[in-house]
Amino acid sequence: MRDHLPPMQALRCFEATARFSSISKAANELCVTQGAVSKQIKLLESFLNLLLFERTTQGVKLTELGQQYLTTVIKALDTLDSGAQALQQHPKTQQLMIDAIPSLCNIWLIPRLYSFEQRYPHLKVNLSNGDGAVNFSQSNADIAIRCLPTHQQKSHYTELFKENFLLVGAPKLLREKPVKSPQDILQHRLIQQSTRPQLWDHFLSDKKITFAMKSLDLGMAFQHFYMSLKAAQEGLGLALIPDFLAADAIAEKSIINPLNLSMQSQYCYFVICPEHKNDLRRIIEFKDWLSIEAI
Repeated sequence: MRDHLPPMQALRCFEATARFSSISKAANELCVTQGAVSKQIKLLESFLNLLLFERTTQGVKLTELGQQYLTTVIKALDTLDSGAQALQQHPKTQQLMIDAIPSLCNIWLIPRLYSFEQRYPHLKVNLSNGDGAVNFSQSNADIAIRCLPTHQQKSHYTELFKENFLLVGAPKLLREKPVKSPQDILQHRLIQQSTRPQLWDHFLSDKKITFAMKSLDLGMAFQHFYMSLKAAQEGLGLALIPDFLAADAIAEKSIINPLNLSMQSQYCYFVICPEHKNDLRRIIEFKDWLSIEAI
């Protein structure tokens, strides 16, 4: 006998409340009353003989043991969901929650989502922007895409792109001030990346271009690469853009890569999901599609 299996409805209420840190939001998602959710959580706490949430004026917060149990519950619910899907010849429509960095979303991912939709019509993408560390226990995301130092890769991270920067500028700008040698870069205003303040230093040093910091014509600074790319297309200066983000604009000839100058960085773009979700059908399908698109 399985004497330690709690009621399924109590687990669903617990998981939703933990995800939202709110009983009322969990109730809305589950289409039940707040009282019903509270009752199920109390039932689960009584069953386990431990406190899962701390009640605060702002809502509810997981206790340390509650956080530990949440990981187990999410894994169990996902395993049940995956097992049911595997038995279905025609899988039911599902949401695929993706949390990806803004530049990759705006330039690379969104233009390709039509292809994904055609290939997997049963998966409906819900896409949000995020950056920095991902806490899957506090997020409803299935997958995150992040740019991280290569040495931070973990076993459940899948490499999507190595980061290789291209020097780019608008055709009109480069006609007015041609870059015929690496040293000619210094004639131009250099668009800065506020999240990578040493990027130009590294690039110029990598190309053995002699320069003094005070003599550099440093232009506007932008937080995201999609902003820097747009600034380069508008002729505001030269920019350093990851090759996969610059590829379509180069093909359309709205920017040029003079002298084919590039620089490999110590960063990679990784597809990240919780280890317990790696075998879910929707995760496998999205990763398979990404691997084809990234070629």
